[in-house]
Amino acid sequence: MNKGFLLVVIALLTSGKVMAVPLFGETAGTIREGILTLFKDSHDPNKVYFFPNSTQFSRDNSKVPLFNFVYWGLDEGTNKAEAGAYMTLSTHLASDPSQQAALDNYIKNHPQMEVAVLPIKSSKIGLQTTIPNEQPLKILFTEFNFAKTGGRAEDEIGVNAVLTPIGARAFKALLSKDMGGGKLKFDYCYTIQGLGPNMDASVSVDMRRVYEYFEGSHTGGWGWFAWSIKTVVEHLNEQHAINITMNGGDAKQWEVLNTVAATITERLFKPELSASPVSPASTNNVFNFGVGYVKKEELKNETWNFVRRDLEEREFCTAVVVKDLQGHLDQLVTRAD
Repeated sequence: MNKGFLLVVIALLTSGKVMAVPLFGETAGTIREGILTLFKDSHDPNKVYFFPNSTQFSRDNSKVPLFNFVYWGLDEGTNKAEAGAYMTLSTHLASDPSQQAALDNYIKNHPQMEVAVLPIKSSKIGLQTTIPNEQPLKILFTEFNFAKTGGRAEDEIGVNAVLTPIGARAFKALLSKDMGGGKLKFDYCYTIQGLGPNMDASVSVDMRRVYEYFEGSHTGGWGWFAWSIKTVVEHLNEQHAINITMNGGDAKQWEVLNTVAATITERLFKPELSASPVSPASTNNVFNFGVGYVKKEELKNETWNFVRRDLEEREFCTAVVVKDLQGHLDQLVTRAD
């Protein structure tokens, strides 16, 4: 690491200065204006963040969408095995009309507020399948290429795809119809970092009972997902194996339960070394129950005190949808033979 950079980091830490980040706590940090969710800034009371909830095509200087579909071998009497198509497109994140209207209304009613896009820590683009060990949509595409790592919210997302004979016929048929709705969808997933709720709570946990519940549900197959662990923790709270006392702060009980779930995950689970065939590409949210290394006889009733505000990471996904090509198809769809 560069020595000068290291000294700057140390100076910031010792001076108590912290980079401004979004606030995630529902009470202190989140504003809901109809379809629009805003996150307050941790330092500046006159700054809020939002994130686009939709996508739209990038356009050239003539306002034509950056989309092209070139096909061949689809005429009657041609060799169907030699048919195919090449598709290229460029799109980017955007607000749909409902979110844009809510955003405009908020800005009009709060002229003193600065509205910014959520700063992204990392992002990725993906096309997922629920079929184990299969290439996504392999009946339609022989290749589907995009940058695995996404950029900032304002950056373009480019896709190049080569279609199978079936895919070429299917998309040609779709493109001959009204393209108001989505005809192809993939995902832009992003991670943001911010401060969680201001938490002041005491939690009593019967760890042996928690262990026994997970043990009874353990099948030896693919690991647990983070959301499924949270669901079990909510159930155990309802069954009074986990009891929460709110002492203050602005956190909601569900936010405390999320922290409890994270603590239990750290105690009883190991991260999955490689994702299962049906899991997302990232392994951060997949875990194996630690039957082999946790000694149940050592577990007991415990009390945890959460008096803190944590720096948290949250992951969201926005659907990238191919749509809204009406009025331009004669320019965008080309026969190659």
